[in-house]
Amino acid sequence: MKFIKLREANCRNCLRCIRVCPTKAMTYMNHQPTIVDNECILCGHCYVVCPHSAKKVVSELNLVRSWLDDKKQVILSVAPSFATVWPSFTKLKERLVAEGFYDVEETAIGASLVTQSYNKLVQEHQMKNIITTCCPAVVSLVEKEFGDLVDNLAPIVSPLIAHGRDIKKRYPDAKVVFLSPCIAKMKEIHDPRFNDAVDACISMEEVYKWLGNEFAQDASVKWDDIDHNIARLYPTPSGIIKTMPHSEYYKRINVEGIDRIRQCLDAIRNGTLEGFFIEMSACAGSCVNGPFLEHFKHNEWLGQSIIRDSVDTSDVITESKASDDMYTKWEKEDIYRPSYTEQQIQDVLNLMGKNVKSKEHNCGACGYDTCREKAIAVLNGKSDYKLCLPYALEHSQSISNVVIKNTPNGIIVIDKDNLIKEINPAAMYMLHLDSINPVGMPIESILNKPEFAKIIANPITADETQYFRAYYDEYGKTFDHAIMKLNDEDFYVVILMDLTVQVTKEKVMKDMRNSTIEITQSIIDEQMRTVQEIASLLGETTARSKVALTKLKKAMENEE
Repeated sequence: MKFIKLREANCRNCLRCIRVCPTKAMTYMNHQPTIVDNECILCGHCYVVCPHSAKKVVSELNLVRSWLDDKKQVILSVAPSFATVWPSFTKLKERLVAEGFYDVEETAIGASLVTQSYNKLVQEHQMKNIITTCCPAVVSLVEKEFGDLVDNLAPIVSPLIAHGRDIKKRYPDAKVVFLSPCIAKMKEIHDPRFNDAVDACISMEEVYKWLGNEFAQDASVKWDDIDHNIARLYPTPSGIIKTMPHSEYYKRINVEGIDRIRQCLDAIRNGTLEGFFIEMSACAGSCVNGPFLEHFKHNEWLGQSIIRDSVDTSDVITESKASDDMYTKWEKEDIYRPSYTEQQIQDVLNLMGKNVKSKEHNCGACGYDTCREKAIAVLNGKSDYKLCLPYALEHSQSISNVVIKNTPNGIIVIDKDNLIKEINPAAMYMLHLDSINPVGMPIESILNKPEFAKIIANPITADETQYFRAYYDEYGKTFDHAIMKLNDEDFYVVILMDLTVQVTKEKVMKDMRNSTIEITQSIIDEQMRTVQEIASLLGETTARSKVALTKLKKAMENEE
């Protein structure tokens, strides 16, 4: 089951998700990101950093609402980090019950059971180190990438699973739903090891949108009391440790954030850390800063304050007991990771333009810490070798240089003082500058037209181009000029387009047209004169014929 879906149409190829993915399960091929599911630990970093809403988390809210519509016995387990969004559990519970939930309980009830189980492990003192297993993203990281350290994971279920099983004991027919700040919890409830505990998971983000702010929230309203309410500290930094009594067997530390967790796991692997109880959370700031609380980030510290005001910090959980359903087994996941020869890696580095060590900049812009890691990702089919910022810049500059050097148009770069900074070969040829280097000279020394001073006196914007055409007696040429400003620079680019041949052709064609018109008019005039002369002759002949015929007619009449 995919828990994070990609909206490809929304992706803008910014690669932010690639850069933040701690396991490099997020890949980028064929201009689209994809997620390698068996490498993803669902930390939610890609979801949080995406500025284009190109990541969507699967939702079970409609399923839960259908249960409510069918009047099923639905019980909601609410993670303590809810305080980041809703300051009063009592008021939140009232509203949720009004929406049809049979009951609403705090997941802290399960957390107190987990602390008791941790205490038992500490007292037994059989483990080299004890790593807390409340964060499913941490558990996934260890199982996938640090399989040799799974025996350091406490064989105890999370507060969510503990509470779900506890509810199922009390309400065998209930549908148990978890209100989560975390994406990884969605996968946890579908884990075959725990599918008897919780039936669905809904996020605090979507429930906030569902409920809105129409119901009153008063932080002064005290929460419902529960046993061992100190367990409410679980989602805060060092919260688990604070629920436990001091032990002589294990030193206690907390580690937050995947990068620091990796460092800690490496220290365990190399033997630096031994005899430690280690509280680990994938999110910096622990669960009150979970991915579903990103839109409430400004409330993170307010949430911590509200939680601390709702606990008795002196009520440390001292019991050391655990029922059978609190235990579980963590297992190494065998993820196939192919190995490559040095030559294969070097071949890809060469494709990326890294043919010498000095070109391996290790800038991290592609999402990988080193160019070598990027090359291996390319071999794994997880990245495109062309997605390298230094390579792309070098390549584009190379292409630009070729174009500028070989374009038939003249290109001149001038500064705000009209001094020439650069000039290409085509411009040198157009202006007969074979024996002169004009760099540093005023533009007027080679293109003496007042338009340059006028344009720079009234600066143009970076997205504007001004044009003018001028004839130069000294070169016997006509140029079209295009002048534009470089972005964020006080430099102007002048592009010269030689129109001499074109203008000459146009003049010749115009002269030919004028000459043709004159000849045509002359022929017309001549023909008109001829027609008029013929008409005149015909008129005289007709008149003489009329006189003669009239006389003949009269003569014939007299004879009769």
